[in-house]
Amino acid sequence: MISRETIISPVTKIDEVATKEARERAANAVEPQYHKDEKITENQIKLIDNIFADARRNIADKSLKEEEKIANLKDAISKDLSQEFYLKLVRIPPEELQSLRLETRNIVNEILADGIKQENLADKRDLVDRRLTLSSLSSNARFIVRELARKCIIVNEVYDEKKTEKMREVARDEQEVVQIRKGQILVSVGEEITKDQYRKLQVLGLIKQKNNPWPYLGLALIIGLMITLLYFYIRRFHSYMHQDPAKLLMFVLVLLLTLLSMKVLAIGQDLKWSTLGYLAPVAFGTMLSTLLLNVELAFGGAFILGVAASILFNNENHMLFDFRFALVAFISGATSAFSLAGVKRRSSILQAGLIASLTSVVPILAFFCLNPSEMDWRILLMSLGFGITNGLFSAVLTIGFLPIFESLFGILSPLRLLELANPNHPLLRKLLIETPGTYHHSIIVGNLSESAAEAIGADGLLARVGAYYHDVGKIKRPQFFIENQINRQNPHDKISPNLSKTIIVSHARDGVEMLKQHKIPKPIQDIAAQHHGTTLIKYFYHKAQKESHGTQVLEEDYRYPGPKAQFKEAAIVGICDCVEAAVRSLARPTPARIENLVRKIIHDRLDDGQFDECHLTLKELDLIARSVCETLQGIFHSRIEYPEEVTVVKGVKHG
Repeated sequence: MISRETIISPVTKIDEVATKEARERAANAVEPQYHKDEKITENQIKLIDNIFADARRNIADKSLKEEEKIANLKDAISKDLSQEFYLKLVRIPPEELQSLRLETRNIVNEILADGIKQENLADKRDLVDRRLTLSSLSSNARFIVRELARKCIIVNEVYDEKKTEKMREVARDEQEVVQIRKGQILVSVGEEITKDQYRKLQVLGLIKQKNNPWPYLGLALIIGLMITLLYFYIRRFHSYMHQDPAKLLMFVLVLLLTLLSMKVLAIGQDLKWSTLGYLAPVAFGTMLSTLLLNVELAFGGAFILGVAASILFNNENHMLFDFRFALVAFISGATSAFSLAGVKRRSSILQAGLIASLTSVVPILAFFCLNPSEMDWRILLMSLGFGITNGLFSAVLTIGFLPIFESLFGILSPLRLLELANPNHPLLRKLLIETPGTYHHSIIVGNLSESAAEAIGADGLLARVGAYYHDVGKIKRPQFFIENQINRQNPHDKISPNLSKTIIVSHARDGVEMLKQHKIPKPIQDIAAQHHGTTLIKYFYHKAQKESHGTQVLEEDYRYPGPKAQFKEAAIVGICDCVEAAVRSLARPTPARIENLVRKIIHDRLDDGQFDECHLTLKELDLIARSVCETLQGIFHSRIEYPEEVTVVKGVKHG
C-alpha cells in the first residue's frame, strides 16, 4: 500500500536478516583459494631429464636404426607426443641435447613456479611460444622444446577447501552488523511500501499482532529502581524532607521539569544531530536544587538525571544506555551544583553555567581521543558546541524558573535572601526612616544571629535576614519602644501595665501582618512571630504586681502568645534580640560581664522551655553563647580615652 505518512525509526536496532545477507555476500566475494603442489613441478623437471637421457642413449647407439630409436623412445616416454617430435628428436645431434634439455627445464620451471590453475592452463602453455621467439635455437630444436614444454606444463594448483572456507568465515565475521538507526527514514510519505520495508517495520515492533509487554516491564523496573534509590538517598541523608512534603514535591517537580526539557531536546535528535545529548540541561535541575534545597541533594539528582540522559539520547548503540551522555550530564550537573554552593550573587548562576560548560568539554574531548578511528572533525566541533551551550542554556533556564519556584513554594533561596537583605527594600527603608533605633537594633541582632547560626551549622543568611525583619511591627507604634525614645518621655509611664503589655505583645502580630502585605516569604514571617516565643514580659509583670494592691496577677497574662521557636534560626534570633537589648543597658560591658549576661539569658530561656520545639542541643547552645560573646566583644571593645580638648578664650577655661 501507499504510505500516508513518513515513518522514522524510534530506536537503533540490528537488522538480523540484512546482516545475514551482507555476511553471505562478503563470504561469496572471497575467491577460491588454491594450494600449489611443488612435487608436481619436481616430477615434471625429472620427466624432462629422463626424456633427454633416453634420447641421448638411443641416438648414441649406432647399431639401431631410426625406426627402432623412435620406437624405443615412444616406449620410454609416457607423454602423448607427435610423430614429428620423435622424428626430429632422433635426428638432433647428441651435442645439442644438453642445451635443449636446459632450455626446456627453464621454461617449464619458470611457468610452473607461478602456479597453474585449470582455467588458465591454455594461457600458460601459450607462454612457451612467447619465450621461444627470443631463443637462438634452430627450427627443429625450437619445435622439440615447444612440444615437450607444452606437454610438461600441467595444473599444479589444487583447490584448498579448508583455506577457502576459513577466509570466508573471516569475511563473515569482519562484516559489520546492519543497523536500523534511530532517526532513519523507513518509509516516506506517498511511497509504496516494499517487502523489505515491511519487514523492517516488523523488526522494530511498529507492526505487530499484539502488544509486547516486555519493554513496558523493563521501563517500569528501571523507573522503580531509580525511585527506590532516590527514596533511600533522601531518607538516609535528608530525613528532614519526610517532614516537609512541600520541599519533597518541589524536588520532584524540578526533576520532572528537567526530564521534560531533555525529552523535548531528544525529539530533535537524528543522524545529523547525533550528539545532541551533550546539550541535555541536567545542570538546570542541579542548580535549581542547590539554590532551593541544598547541594548534597543536587548531587543525587545529577546521578538520576545522568542515567535518564543516557537513555533518552541513546542513538548510536543497540544497548539501552549511552555512557557518553550520562558522564557528560553528571559532570556538568555536579560541577554547576558545587559552584553554586553558598553563592552570594545572582550573577553566580551564569558563572556556574560557564563552569559547567567548560567541564563538559573535557569528557567530550576524552571520548574522541579514546576512539581516534571514528574521529570526525565535524562531529567533534558540533559536540563541543553542544557541550559549551549546555551550561549556559541551563543557567538561563535556572534564572527564569528560580523566581517561579520561590513564589510557588515560598522557598528562600540564598539569592532571594540577599535581595531581602538589601537596605533599599521598601520595608527596611520604612523601618530605617520611622524607627531608626529599631533599625539599628535589628542590624546588630542580624550580625549576632548570623555568626551564631553558622557556629552550629544552621542557615546564617536566613538568621541574619530574619533578624532584619523581626521587629518591623514596631513601625505602627515606634514611640512605645525604648530604642526609639531618644530625648522623649516614656509613654508607658502614663498607662497601665496591662495596656503596655498589650502594645508590646502586638508588635510581633503586627510584624507578621506587615510581612504578609509585602509578600515576604513565610520563614521570615515565622521568625517575626516566634522570636519571643512565650517569654514573660518581666518589667510590666512586676510593675503590675506592685500596682495590684493585693489582687492576683497571673503570669500567663504577661507572656507573649507564641508560638515557641519551631526551628533553630528563630530561636537564635530570639536569643540575640534579648542579648543585644540587655548588653546595651550595661554601664561597663566588659567581656566577663557580657559572657555572664549572655549565658544567663540562654539559661533562663532553656529553663523556661523556649527551646523545647526547635531541637537545639546543649552543645549547640554553648556554641551559640561563645559566638555571641565573640561578636559582642568586637562591637563593645574598649576604646582609648583621648585627653579632653581644652581651649582658653579671653581667660575663661572651657572643657
